[in-house]
This record gives sequence, structure tokens and C-alpha cells, in this order.
Amino acid sequence: MDTAQLKRFAVSARNELMADSDEKTAYYGFMRLCAAYMAEPDFISALMDAPGELRSALFTEKCRQLGGISGGIFTLYPELPVPPQLIADGGTAAKLLMLGDALSDGGYALGQLHQYFNEPIRNEIAAGLKNSKRLSADRIAAATQIFTPRWIVRYMVQNTLTVYLRGMGYDTGAGELSFGGGAEAEKRAPEEIRFIDPCMGSGNVLLYAFDVFMELYRKCGYTDKEAADKTLGCNLFGLELDERARALAETALRMKAAAYGSSARPMVYDFAGISQAAGSLMSCDDLTERNDKSAIIGQLLTQDYDIIVTNPPYLGKSAMNRELSELMDRDYRDYSADLFSAFMARSIKNLRKGGYIGFLTPATWLFLQSYEKLRRLICTECPVQTLIHFEYSAFGDATVPLCSFTARKDHSSDTGIFLRLTDFRGDMEQQRKMVLSALSEKDCRYRFTASAADFLRIPTSPVAYWPGKAVLRAFEGVPLGSLIPVREGLITGDNDRFLRRWFEVEKNNTAFSGSRKKKWYLLNKGGSYRKWYGNREFVVNWENDGAEINDFRDEKGKLRSRPQGLAYNFRPSVSWSQITSGELSVRYFDENFMFNVAGTSAFPDDEEALLFLLGLLNSKPVRELSRVLNPTLNMNPGDIARLPMPGKTGQSREINALVRENIALCRQDWDSFETSWDFRRHPLL
Repeated sequence: MDTAQLKRFAVSARNELMADSDEKTAYYGFMRLCAAYMAEPDFISALMDAPGELRSALFTEKCRQLGGISGGIFTLYPELPVPPQLIADGGTAAKLLMLGDALSDGGYALGQLHQYFNEPIRNEIAAGLKNSKRLSADRIAAATQIFTPRWIVRYMVQNTLTVYLRGMGYDTGAGELSFGGGAEAEKRAPEEIRFIDPCMGSGNVLLYAFDVFMELYRKCGYTDKEAADKTLGCNLFGLELDERARALAETALRMKAAAYGSSARPMVYDFAGISQAAGSLMSCDDLTERNDKSAIIGQLLTQDYDIIVTNPPYLGKSAMNRELSELMDRDYRDYSADLFSAFMARSIKNLRKGGYIGFLTPATWLFLQSYEKLRRLICTECPVQTLIHFEYSAFGDATVPLCSFTARKDHSSDTGIFLRLTDFRGDMEQQRKMVLSALSEKDCRYRFTASAADFLRIPTSPVAYWPGKAVLRAFEGVPLGSLIPVREGLITGDNDRFLRRWFEVEKNNTAFSGSRKKKWYLLNKGGSYRKWYGNREFVVNWENDGAEINDFRDEKGKLRSRPQGLAYNFRPSVSWSQITSGELSVRYFDENFMFNVAGTSAFPDDEEALLFLLGLLNSKPVRELSRVLNPTLNMNPGDIARLPMPGKTGQSREINALVRENIALCRQDWDSFETSWDFRRHPLL
């Protein structure tokens, strides 16, 4: 399946159809055309050979017929007219016929066409999120729908459902992306095994799970029709916020079953008319409509499952509307940093003991402090069995680094296999090849085993799977933050207004040293990678003890600034940039500086402690330990505060002498350029 070709076709069709139709008419016309082609490709050829005045009636009748067979996209809003450009000479249908085998992948292709047709809406919403806009309930689905690559679907299903079946003694084949393993489980009848995707989108996870269940029933002696009937009638369940995506999932599954002579209807439901915001995170108490649909959804939300596999929506707390934010605070307070973390917690709750979950999520939950309680839940109740940690930009449709993992709800096995692909540039196809290599090579350098019990020994329990036990033992030491204050500094609310380079303001009105009765004061504002000394470029308007910043408000009277850490201004410190593009680099600042949030700092009590800490934080061991705590581009105060401090050493005096020498050398280098206020002459002159 040529993804790029499908994307070009969907984008071109949208532009074409929107020229003379509204968005709803254009979307349903386009998706029905594509689904009809997958069901009966010869009909589309015949349609375009028919006289132009008959095409609309012929297409409408064919959709009615297919609605009786495949439902879903053919039966939702049947009253919508056929877009003229859909069936015009040289129009969308004619271009569809030129795609050839691009749509041969059935329901998977439908899902991609759905995403690409709606991509302009998602891009528009993404622009709003960058401007701190909260999502209205009706836009959550459009903002969060991202198609899961087919090979990741196979990885998740093979390492959950297939492993689970193998543990029961069923032989359905391992699969090319299987990590092996699997614990023994009490054997149950195939009809008793429940599999759900609670955020199913267009159903691509369920489509592959359908194939696995078909193989299971065949091995048990069922005919293909019986196998398809039972798979849709007993095993597969799906929930989705968006009624359009649910309709596509229904159509794709019914087409798949029809190929085996089955007319069974899948148990897939959307929340249209019930909730536009919360979807599968709802509790049964929230289902106020007591109709058949809400009753069925209520049952699906409360029953337990053997396998839960999904690609949940990614949406941070700051973008949630009031309804969704209130639900998160009420039901998922410990996991409310993002929607995906709430779905992870909910899935563990709904999982039977010995069952498996499989997720594709942002990798942020592996390390950031805001997900500590989620990590502890995973480590104690549902330890990771396999995990793929992708390269930062590999998944072009997402704006965050991702990981995919599987986990088992059982305390007996907490050791997992982890693939670290973060250093391998390339798209998802390249990442797939790296996974296959790791599964075939015995001594793969980016394949690791690690234990959930080890993660729990580290402060805030980051999923640090690569360092080895010797490095992790270092965290048995006393945390730095319990001995030395680590603080975030000032947030002005508008740096363009309150900050300047030191050479942009009057020298006589700048407090370079000593004086506290000036307008401009030296500011430590982080900066680029630089150790020991430097990044002394900015001044801040702190006239009258910061009166203007301290009372800086928006048009509604809300304080925009955050004057924090003020008691630590004008105290000697060691400091690092909160946002880094490389390794941790720590610098010395004297008592003449204020500091802001980008120049997070630690404040030892005396000079000897300061020098020792500066040397420690710039050392290679700390570089590795800091990566354990947070390997992202952010180095927050809490990350440094969690670093273990070594015990007393007899080499402190020697270490401090070397630190002084390094400071002096780097100061000499900094003062060699005109960006330093102590510049005298370039060293080459």
C-alpha cells in the first residue's frame, strides 16, 4: 500500500469536492466511493461508463445495497446528496480508478484516507493548540485521530493476543514481530476471550485481531463462516468518540466477515448523542440516556477484558475543555497529565488478571515527573513485557516522541525486553527494520532487559531500562535536593518587555556589581551548552524591587508574571539550562545575579560545597545518571534534585582546585569576545 499515493489522492479529492459541496457532503461522498470500490471495484468502472445524468442515481442505489451488507459508512446520513465532482468526467471516481492496487489493503486503506481527508482540520486545530486554545468537545476527535502504522498494530497484537493464546496452549503462530515469551494461562474456550480497542478509530487494530481469532477458530475445527460469526459475535469489541470513524470500522469489519460468508455485525459503538468529550473514559453514572445504545456502552465500559490494545488520544491538561478537565480531576486525578495516561490507567483497571495491554503512546510517561504515579501503577500491577522506544521524529504524524509497549497484569513476571531506537534516524519503515534486526540478532546492542522492580528503586521510578544494575545502584545515595536547595527562578510573563542584552541598556543604570539601586540587574537566563563559566548576556528590569514585573497583569487582571525563587537572588549558585540541545552543562554564577526559570540553579551554603557540586554535576557519571532521570531535552529542577550525592571523599580539596582552574580557563575564553562586559582585546590581536 503506497501511503504517499493515498495521501495525495485524499488531499486532491478534498480540494476538488469542497469546490461545490459542504464538508459533510464531501466527506461522506468520498468515503462511500472508496468503500464501494473496495467492495465492488467493477461497479465504479461501470459507473463511469454510464451516461452522466444517470450516475448519481446509480451510485445512490449501490450505496443503499451496500448498506444492507456492510452498514456503517453507507448507512450514516443516507440523505446526503452525491457531490457533483465525485462522479463527473475526470473527477474523483475517475482518479480513483487510476490508483490501481493502492486500495488493495481494504479497511486499513479506509482509515488512512479518513485521516488524510480530514488533515486540514487537524492542522487548523493544532495551530490553535500552539496558541494555548482549549479544545471544544466537538473537536477532540478530529484533533487526536492519528492512524496507527500497520506494523505497529501487528507488533501490539502479536505480543498481547497471540502470546496470551500461546500461553493457553493454542497454536496460532508467533508472527514476525513477536518478542517471544508468554506465561502459562488456564485454557478457556475461544468464545470466552474478550478483546477490546477502546479508542478504535477506523478499526485497524480490530481488523488484525480478527485475523488472529479466525486462525484460532480454524485450529479448533470451525468453518470459516462459523469462525467469522463467533469472532464478531463473541470476541471483538470497539468504542470510538467519532461516529464517522466508528462507521468506517463497522464497514471494514463487515466486509472482512462477508468474505467468509458471514453477515454478523461487529460490536463497535460510538458516543454520538452521549458524549463528545470523554468517550471510553466515562463512568456508567455519566450515561444519563437510558436507551439501548447507552445501555450497551455501559456494559462494555464495566466488563473486564483479556486483551486491550489501542492508540489512545494524546491531549495535555492545558488543552482540555472544562467538561473533560472536570472528569479527569474527578476520576483520574493521579493520571490527569494527558488523556493517554488516563486511558492507560482505565485499561489496567478493566483488565483481567493475566491479561495483556498494548499501547502506542507518547514516550513522555517513561520519564517525566508528572507521570510518576502512572509508572508506579504499571510497575506494580501491569509490568511492561516489551517496549519499542522510537527515534524522536520517526512518526511524522505526531508532534511528540513515541513508544509502543505491551504489559501483563500479573506480579509474577516483571522483567521485560526493551528496544532503544532513539539514536537511529529514519521514518517508521526504518524503525520497523531496526525492530526486525533486533529480534533476529542474538547480541543486539540496542536490545535490553530490565525489571520493574529496578525502576521502583529510582526516585520517581523512571523507566530507565538501558543503564544496567551497576548504574542504578548509584541511586541508593542521598538525593541532592535533600541537602542543597534547587530552585526555579523568575517568570516575567513577557521577556521581550522586561529583558535586554547587557549592551542594549545604559551602563550607568545597570547593577554589574554591588549596587541594588539601579533599573537593570544581571540575569542568569540559561543559554546554550557551556560548562564552568559564561552565558552572561542578559539583564532584567528589577527597578524598585521588581515593582512592574510583580504587578504585571493581563486585561482581565490575572497576574501574568510568576515572581518565584526571589529569596535566592544575588546568591552564589551553580546553574544549568532547563532546555538543552545536548548534554547537561553546569556553570558558576556569583552573588551579583538574579535567575529566571530557564536558568534553574542550586545554592550550596559555602564556596567549598559550591565548587564540589559544580565539579560533580559536570562529571561523566552525573551525565549518565541525568539521562536515567530524564533523557528528554528538558532538565527540570526535580531531575537535578533527584541525583544521588556521593559520600565524603578525601579528594575534595584536589577536586575543588581543578574546578577553580576550569572556571578560570572558561572565564578567560568568555572574556575573549565582545559579548562579555569584561572584554578587553581579542586574544589573536
